[in-house]
Amino acid sequence: MILKRILYILIFFFAAGSGYSQVTFSGVITDAGNGNPVSDANVYVREIRKSFSSDEEGKFSVTELPDGVFNVNVSCLNYQSVNLLVEIRGKSVYMEIRLSSYEYSTEEILVTETQVDKPYQSDKIISTDLEKNGSTNISDAVTKLPGVYQLSTGTGVSKPVIRGLYGNRVGIMINGMRFDNQQWQDEHGLVQSENGLDNVEIIKGPSSLLYGPEAIGGVMNIVEEKPAPVGKSLADFNMKLFSNTLGLSSNVGFKGSERNFNWRLRFGGETHADYLDGNSDRVPQTRFAGYDVRTGFGYTKSNFATSLDYSFTNYIFGILEQAEFEREKTKSESRFERSFGGPHHVLAVHNLSWQNSLFIGKSKLKYNFGYVFNDRQEIEGNDDRFLPDSLQMGNLGMKLNTFSGDLAWGYDISRTSQLTFGTQGYYQTNRNYGERVIIPDANTKQFSLLADYKYSHTKFGTELGLRYDVLDVSSYGRGIQDSAGYMPPLGKTYGTLNGALGITYRLSGNFLLKGNLSSGYRAPNLAELLSNGLHEGTRRYEIGNRDFSTEQSYNGDAGVVVESRYFSLDISAYYNNIHNYIYLNPTTETIRGDTVYRFVQSDASLKGVEADVYVQLMKWLTYRITFSTVTGKRSDGAYLPLMPADRITNSLRADLKKYKSLENSYAEVSVTSSLKKSRLGENEYTASAYNIVNLYLGTSFRFEGQHFNISLACTNLFNEIYADFLSRLRTFGANNIGRNIVLSVKIPFNLSYN
Repeated sequence: MILKRILYILIFFFAAGSGYSQVTFSGVITDAGNGNPVSDANVYVREIRKSFSSDEEGKFSVTELPDGVFNVNVSCLNYQSVNLLVEIRGKSVYMEIRLSSYEYSTEEILVTETQVDKPYQSDKIISTDLEKNGSTNISDAVTKLPGVYQLSTGTGVSKPVIRGLYGNRVGIMINGMRFDNQQWQDEHGLVQSENGLDNVEIIKGPSSLLYGPEAIGGVMNIVEEKPAPVGKSLADFNMKLFSNTLGLSSNVGFKGSERNFNWRLRFGGETHADYLDGNSDRVPQTRFAGYDVRTGFGYTKSNFATSLDYSFTNYIFGILEQAEFEREKTKSESRFERSFGGPHHVLAVHNLSWQNSLFIGKSKLKYNFGYVFNDRQEIEGNDDRFLPDSLQMGNLGMKLNTFSGDLAWGYDISRTSQLTFGTQGYYQTNRNYGERVIIPDANTKQFSLLADYKYSHTKFGTELGLRYDVLDVSSYGRGIQDSAGYMPPLGKTYGTLNGALGITYRLSGNFLLKGNLSSGYRAPNLAELLSNGLHEGTRRYEIGNRDFSTEQSYNGDAGVVVESRYFSLDISAYYNNIHNYIYLNPTTETIRGDTVYRFVQSDASLKGVEADVYVQLMKWLTYRITFSTVTGKRSDGAYLPLMPADRITNSLRADLKKYKSLENSYAEVSVTSSLKKSRLGENEYTASAYNIVNLYLGTSFRFEGQHFNISLACTNLFNEIYADFLSRLRTFGANNIGRNIVLSVKIPFNLSYN
């Protein structure tokens, strides 16, 4: 009955607004250096998810825009992309947009009439960087950003670490909608390919106000590719070859757009053998393979925009267990071997989202729905290299269903201030169907109310908001009371109030100060509450605590940004105080010969500094240096475990816009220096310093009228032998990947409707 009423209301709003007049946002795009027109630039209106392109004279026209304030992104190959805030109020708007041709692709600079940036720290990796940086997964790709690391189990299984926090302390979003794939476990990776992405945005620090629970460390928002410009139909073929893993990755995409309708379809797959370290030793059971399909549809009419996106991902990952590492190393096996007879994980993920926007005068109504189905199997293997059946605990199977939704009403008080009220929530079920159980069958419900206010002017901007959440966890009992492996039933409700206050102040056109105070929370996950059993692979008997309180985070962040034609600086410092921090602690107890680890709580704090400096030495030569450091301590002074080592990255890049038949050619050399890890948690041992040299080359050209983009990435150029502190395989004595040469080819096609 309630759902029916909501649908009636939405239909009423749609009908009431369908008669609103529509106008045009048009203009010309030019090169900021020489004033020449820029053709084939992409003009993307975020609220209605439609793209338009500029013609040979640099002119563009965005038609049928309702009244409202719109975020417009303008991008073009070999140019700095910009964001515009465009207000439409009953009459057409014309604007001249100038794009800078120099390269600086770590973060889009906000270009509006107000010249005020976001108060919180954020970075992004754009699609072109994903294509050419030689990474084997998304989490590896974002480590190029300051303050971002990865917790890895080989080259396939990896999860992002933001300012020292990972797992359930980092929110994962796809197109702004919640994505959950059992990320509480260290060896559970992200399970998303790079195919068909526009960018991956990293938001640093507690972000519960906008993104809900579990975002006390930050957020990774994966944004899928933009639609084709109106009136165009496009296709592209992409392929990568990996020398170290003997890997092959390829995908093909199609998309088209008409006046009111757009669509896209992409499918691809990859396969990798075990990787070799700097000694050319094979690291067994690090092979992986998988495929994915992505599709989307969008429709705009009058003052209404809707989009429906779906993806299916199916991957299999070899898993190296400590007890079998030495035996596996001596096993004679083909370098090309890709079978999964030993321990491995099989994952199938369906992800569906439906997003809608309705514009009514100065109001904007958003209502979005999402569904994620995650089927995870952990299979212990079926050959004689591994433990006999009598000593195994059986295979694991879990099915996780997540239904999410959010509703937001935004009102433009003026061109410089906006007010938003909204609600978010999700319902989640976890069900076991394997012989081995790590967490019990359970249901989780979350509901929130939030209010957010934004104000921006010529020099000053602020953003503030409040959010109240209620989260309910209930689980079914499992096992026999007072026996090993018993998991009692649980019913707990958590309620928290969180907020954020951010301020930016531009002292001059090039000098910006910003500060942000924010809070976030995370309810204990099922493993921390109810674990009572052996964690196979590490041979740890883990015990949870059903009386745990909510983790509550309070963060302060301050930054300085300097932007100019030839120099830029972005430096920030933060302090994140977390009450009731949960961690796994070893004890002197044993059960059946295995060491008992108990989850415990203690107040903790994390503090750090991030810096990003860019210098244009010549018109064609740029230099960049980044630095990241984070220190985590418990209230008793002990260091937190799994905190990343300090890191410095230096890079020198040469860009040549056109040379004979070659276009947009570049060459870059970078050195990533990880300092010796000396701030160690309990039972941790130090990691040596290392320096990794990477080389990147690329160009584009036309052959027989067809465009080709080719890039070559050589990571770990000098075959350094090293083990990163956040590599889980380091505890087995395994090193990280050695030299890896990655050849990437992209062939775009422009298909005409005519």
